[in-house]
Amino acid sequence: MDYSSILLGNLDKAAPIILVLLGYFLKQTGAVKKEAADHLINLVFYVFLPASIFHSLLLLQITKELLLLPVAGFIISLSCYLFGYAIKGFLGMNGKTTGTFLIACGSTNQGLFSYPFFLLYMGTQGLSYVAFYDVGQIVLIFTLAYYFAIKYGETKAGISQMMPKMLSSPVLWAFAIALGINISGLTPAVAPIEPVITMLHNSTIPLIMIALGIFLEPRIKQSKAMAAAIFVRFGFSLVAAYILIFALNLRGLEMITVLVASSVPPAMFTLVYSVEEKLDVEYASALLSVCVAIGLVYTPLLFSFLL
Repeated sequence: MDYSSILLGNLDKAAPIILVLLGYFLKQTGAVKKEAADHLINLVFYVFLPASIFHSLLLLQITKELLLLPVAGFIISLSCYLFGYAIKGFLGMNGKTTGTFLIACGSTNQGLFSYPFFLLYMGTQGLSYVAFYDVGQIVLIFTLAYYFAIKYGETKAGISQMMPKMLSSPVLWAFAIALGINISGLTPAVAPIEPVITMLHNSTIPLIMIALGIFLEPRIKQSKAMAAAIFVRFGFSLVAAYILIFALNLRGLEMITVLVASSVPPAMFTLVYSVEEKLDVEYASALLSVCVAIGLVYTPLLFSFLL
């Protein structure tokens, strides 16, 4: 038995957690400040993540089953928003916490959490699949989630602000451009810049995971509301995903994508909207940290069970 290959394989799968712990250690020792995570996340969002999406979609074969993924993302996310809305009255929350809670229930952190896991466990094809799934739930983040932020917030911002935010997303632009190049058969035209794209793509996982480690500050805040949000994100969402898989008759990579992508921590937009609309920022920050900590264990276990 080749124990060295087994050890190296396990280290490879544990790499994201090791990088998160590295980021957390760097913050705890004072080597970097928490604000560094904001800068790293901005770099990832505007440069490295779009490069990874672009890289993964260029050669992807578009199938009918693949086009069902955004539909699945939309339906599962909507189900979580509606379930959260149905139970909010039982949790004793004030208006600000309610708004943050509802956003957290349906929004999922694909780009800054599940993307690196899909890339590690399923390669660039897996990244392409989760990117398709992500499109469905992103529509709701910029519409229904933003509506909840406005309804329960203080600033009462206009709905007209949603479209500029959505259309300016570099991840969506990278998705649309790469998909257009793929479908039109112009992939050879981007060959000269492919080495740069690949280099940026290869840096995505470590940057995201170190940033998550710096951001991580797990603590309990609004325990009933936090427990309910955790249940929706990791429990109810998985049940909804199983039901939808049978309804759509999904198999293989499509099935794995829907199951894993449905049950990940809330999107960073939970915190962004909470800050912008003056919702419960402390609850948002605490919930995201706890959910990321849970997800770092939950997601690899789910992949190990499904693959």
